[in-house]
Amino acid sequence: MNSFAIIDLIHSDPLAKHLDGKFTIRRGTTGENLKLLLSGQVDYAMISLVDYFKHFNSLDLVYGPTIVGKIHSMSNLLISRDLDPYPGMNIAVTAETETTAFYLREIVDEMYPGTRLIRSKSSTPEDLLSEEDFALVIGNNALKVYESNFRVIFDVTKMFSKLFDLYSIYAVTAMKKDSGMERSMKGLFEVEPWEKTEMVQTISAKHGISPDIISNYFSAIGYEFDSVIEKEIKIIREMYEEKQENIFNK
Repeated sequence: MNSFAIIDLIHSDPLAKHLDGKFTIRRGTTGENLKLLLSGQVDYAMISLVDYFKHFNSLDLVYGPTIVGKIHSMSNLLISRDLDPYPGMNIAVTAETETTAFYLREIVDEMYPGTRLIRSKSSTPEDLLSEEDFALVIGNNALKVYESNFRVIFDVTKMFSKLFDLYSIYAVTAMKKDSGMERSMKGLFEVEPWEKTEMVQTISAKHGISPDIISNYFSAIGYEFDSVIEKEIKIIREMYEEKQENIFNK
C-alpha cells in the first residue's frame, strides 16, 4: 500500500478519513511532510505550494489532492485588535505559513505600500497581536477568530482573488522525481458532502469551535486538481519568483 503524508489541520480531516484504507496515512505540518517525502519515508505528501516551488527540480506535481481557496477560505485571515489597516503597518506572520504570507505580500503591496511582514515563532492570534498591531493567522487558529473579539480585516483568499483574479492555492500533492510512483490519483480523493457532515460534531468538540463554523468551513473546501488549477500554479510560480526575496522584512 502506498504511503501518503496528509496535513494535520482541520481542513484535511475529511480527506484523511476518506483515504484511510486506500493509503498508509501519516499526518504532520507541511514542513514535516516535505521532510518525509524528500527522505523517502513516504511516497506522496501534501506540501505547501511555496515548498513545491523551492524544490521544483526534485519533485513532481501529482494530480491529487490540493488545498485551494476559491471564493473565500475562512482560515487565512488578516486581523487586528480593533485597528484599521494603513500603508506602512507591521504584520506579525504566523510561524505556520510561507505560502499565505506570499499571497498577503502581493495584496499589501497593491493596497498598503510600505507594509512590513514580520516572521514570528508564534501562531495564536493572542501571541501574534502581542508582537505587532496586525497579524496573519491561518488554519485552526484562524477558525477560532470567528468566536473572538478580534477584528477580521480581510480573508486573504477572497482579497487575492479580487485583486488578481486567481485562486489561492495553498497545498499540493507531490512525489519525488523518478520515483516510479503513479502521478494521477483522480477519483481517489473526491470527498462527498456527507463525509464532511458526519465529522462536524466530532471536530467541533475536539477543537472547541462551533459546529456552524466547521460546517461553513467544510462547505468552502474542495480537494480537486484540474487543468485550471494546474495553469494557475504556473502563473503563481512566476509571481512568487519575482517576489520571493522580498516577502518578509528582516
